[in-house]
Amino acid sequence: MARSKVAIIGGGPAGSVAGLTLRKLGHEVTIYERLSLPRYRIGESLLPGTMSILNRLGLQEKIDAQNYVKKPSATFLWGQDQAPWTFSFAAPKVTPWVFDHAVQVKREDFDRLLLDEARSRGVTVHEDTPVTDVDLSDPDRVVLTVRQGGENVSVESDFVIDAGGSGSLLARKLGVRQYDEFYRNFAIWSYFRLKDPFEGDLKGTTYSITFEDGWVWMIPLKGDLYSVGLVVDRSKSAEVRARGADEFYTSTLAKCARAMGILNGAEQVDEVRIVQDWSYDTSLYSADRFFLCGDAACFTDPLFSQGVHLASQSAVSAAAAIDRITSHGDERDAVHAWYNRTYREAYEQYHQFLASFYTFASFTEPDSEFWRKRRITESDDDRLVRRQWFESLAANGPEASGGTVATFRDRASTMISIGRHQRPDLSDDFSEAELNAARVRWISDLTARLNNISRFRWSGGKAVLKPYYGVEPTGFRLEHREVLANEDGLDLTRYAMDDETRQIFQDLAEEEFGYRTLVKRLGAAGRQEQSTQLVIRLMEAGLLNGYDDNGDKVFIQGRLHFGGVGVEYEV
Repeated sequence: MARSKVAIIGGGPAGSVAGLTLRKLGHEVTIYERLSLPRYRIGESLLPGTMSILNRLGLQEKIDAQNYVKKPSATFLWGQDQAPWTFSFAAPKVTPWVFDHAVQVKREDFDRLLLDEARSRGVTVHEDTPVTDVDLSDPDRVVLTVRQGGENVSVESDFVIDAGGSGSLLARKLGVRQYDEFYRNFAIWSYFRLKDPFEGDLKGTTYSITFEDGWVWMIPLKGDLYSVGLVVDRSKSAEVRARGADEFYTSTLAKCARAMGILNGAEQVDEVRIVQDWSYDTSLYSADRFFLCGDAACFTDPLFSQGVHLASQSAVSAAAAIDRITSHGDERDAVHAWYNRTYREAYEQYHQFLASFYTFASFTEPDSEFWRKRRITESDDDRLVRRQWFESLAANGPEASGGTVATFRDRASTMISIGRHQRPDLSDDFSEAELNAARVRWISDLTARLNNISRFRWSGGKAVLKPYYGVEPTGFRLEHREVLANEDGLDLTRYAMDDETRQIFQDLAEEEFGYRTLVKRLGAAGRQEQSTQLVIRLMEAGLLNGYDDNGDKVFIQGRLHFGGVGVEYEV
């Protein structure tokens, strides 16, 4: 088989996962890490999708041996006078690699574990070796300048992955970074000595708690530690400079009564740290012989702990893409188009998801600069001009499945109502089981709406199959697949399709039958378990519109998708 030599900048999760995946695929890999590990990093709360990737890379036993705090959920005290609600990670184990939990890690230990594992599997690792330049001018190779032993050394590779974090050398060199105008936040945090105050189903959960000036994260770590951070508006930077970081942190945290209640007088045991300018993406995620991964490519906001997951997901995708280009050089442009699209869509998905929750809270918190700036109410919001999700939202009519700007404040309401606690305050009496009634009500309402559809209309005259790619879940190879689309290029890339399924939708385009008939035909084609989800996704994508017996359009609330949880991982 064809084999490439790949240089990776950065030995964090993105770099190590990329290296492990490339080695699994049979390639030669060298990681250049500018520091010596272990070293401190923020980003301690993981998602089930990250656990799934590490499991499939064969790291489960080593992860388990660390005795990290098990994270069953994320819990939100989101909005003034709002009861707590919990986003549970519970999911049916439809495949061996689906996880119903994540872990809370100390990144010093976690990053060291991943890098050591990459080294043990044949990845060459150079620590204390910063990359100072990357030359992409030769179409047949990449030349890196690295600093080793006080001297500059040139090394060649077939491809380079920049997983070097927010200080990405390539993003700066290429001028592709774009800072976000909506999430103009900064974070300031420290650590407290505190045993988890809960023993029931809240044990190990992450807390996100709103207050007048922003919100607070609280993450339990092993050794009876809590990571406690404030996310506030960037305009507060001047106040930090005037008062000092310690004073600002202590006095601002004291404003969040619900966080102080959980801390209950706990001792602060570490210094105060600050990070700014963290919300950004890039105009180009890959091209020719380079790929950007993890924080080198983008970061949104820490509210749903997606940082390490996006890093791991992009690392697997970049490795699979390099493997595909190596063996199918004629597909290079198509593979880069796939990588750029899937990465951008993942970022956009998180961006919209987070914006909906900020908007929801902005209508419940006292009027303040932070919450006014995080409210979306106008279709000409200049802060969101580059966001594809907002462009679609602003263009929607009142009956569109994706909702409108006017209804955006309600987009988070469904998820919040499903996870809302029965008590107004946090309590060890909380049980995961108490959320079941709300879930059943939501499913029943959704089912009733779908069953009310007596006629579907396909967008466009034809249902066609369109070539695309997907990462094979156990071998991590990038494989050809076909997805459903119309003749105008509108598509649904989530599911691989075959001609038998395509013909069902072509028949629907010509005959316009209803939901029950559609589900029955999909079941006969071997898609029974997937049928309802497929229909909903097609409606969300704008490929299907449903109507009742009176000819009225049936509205299915566009769902807020959140990668890294549930049973449908991106990789």
